[in-house]
Amino acid sequence: LLVLECPMRTTFTVVATCLLWLLVLMFESAFRFGFYDIEGTPDQSYRKWVCECEELPFARGIEESIVVGVSQFFIFVVDFICTRGFAAAVLEEKNRILASIQTANLIAESLSRFDLE
Repeated sequence: LLVLECPMRTTFTVVATCLLWLLVLMFESAFRFGFYDIEGTPDQSYRKWVCECEELPFARGIEESIVVGVSQFFIFVVDFICTRGFAAAVLEEKNRILASIQTANLIAESLSRFDLE
């Protein structure tokens, strides 16, 4: 998505959605309000492949969740910056290639006007 020439609004929407998802995951790991269990079946048979325990794991605690959330946010931002730099380089290379093709086309048109024997 970042390599394509898309509107800034689309990039902002994708980044905001990812950051919101990281925030939801951070709160779920801290408070265990049941977001992970939404897709579970009513008969609780899914617990056997989630973990080999009687009860589901407890919440991590707010401190650990904040540390994990901030580190995930940092990784996301660094990845975004690196990908954005790569995208800018790819678009610059594409523009250079396009300019050289247009220049070669002009040279070919100019040479075609002359009678070369």
